[in-house]
Amino acid sequence: MYKAIAPGAVGHGKGFMDSAETIARHGYEGYWFDIVGDSALAAEDVRGTLAKAGLKAAGFNLPVEFRGDAARFEDGLAKLRGYAEYAESIGAKRCITWIVPFSDALSYEENFKIHRDRLRKCCEVLGEHGILLGLEFVGPPKLRKGKKYSFVHNLDQALELCEAIGTENAGLLLDSFHWDLAGQVKEDFGKVSPDKVALVHINDAVAGLRADEQEDLVRRLPGETGVLRIGEFLGGLASIGYDGPVFVEPFEPKLSKMTFDEALKAVMDSMVKVWPK
Repeated sequence: MYKAIAPGAVGHGKGFMDSAETIARHGYEGYWFDIVGDSALAAEDVRGTLAKAGLKAAGFNLPVEFRGDAARFEDGLAKLRGYAEYAESIGAKRCITWIVPFSDALSYEENFKIHRDRLRKCCEVLGEHGILLGLEFVGPPKLRKGKKYSFVHNLDQALELCEAIGTENAGLLLDSFHWDLAGQVKEDFGKVSPDKVALVHINDAVAGLRADEQEDLVRRLPGETGVLRIGEFLGGLASIGYDGPVFVEPFEPKLSKMTFDEALKAVMDSMVKVWPK
């Protein structure tokens, strides 16, 4: 495993060229790209800057809206090939997206079919460029409360969706927040193949709240509260030999009020605090 950073995930909208040197200086080994914005940069320049800073192209978010309107999906899919070609050219072989764990309009079966069919098309395009797509299940029970239909929100369901997609490059994004709140345990790592994990997020949860009270977008830096079983989570990943990127996505407002330097240091300190010895 290696420590990576996505500036936007810690409250800073820094582009790659403006942030690579600073990120490397703080000890990060990988940069998570904003493929839509960063692909405006010449690939040769990006490769040169990665090499100079000693950073890996950790990956990028899927730039396709697949959850709603069919026309919008098809438009995004048509653009995906260009983004995938660019990602391959800079060495970014990991892509991720998240699964909304409910619907007020679609039954589980109806929603599953749409996700299977649309994500299969995305995987087929990404697969032409050797890119793995990781799907993130979203675990907090509170998100599903009051919704007409629940949808994929735990590991077994996410694995079932990957199997239904049916491509070799359909995998997982694992997040300590969602893992814990979905009730997953260390033994569940026996179901996970390390080469099918595209990315790992580590975050902590708010102290003093039960699992069913936790808000999805209200989190804490790793190790800040000790609410989540982050040591067990990272230990499980280490036990299966996961060697990919790990970054923090805490939705923590205080980070955006810091300078970029200060935020990078605070996030790195939190990662070091919980990192397996």
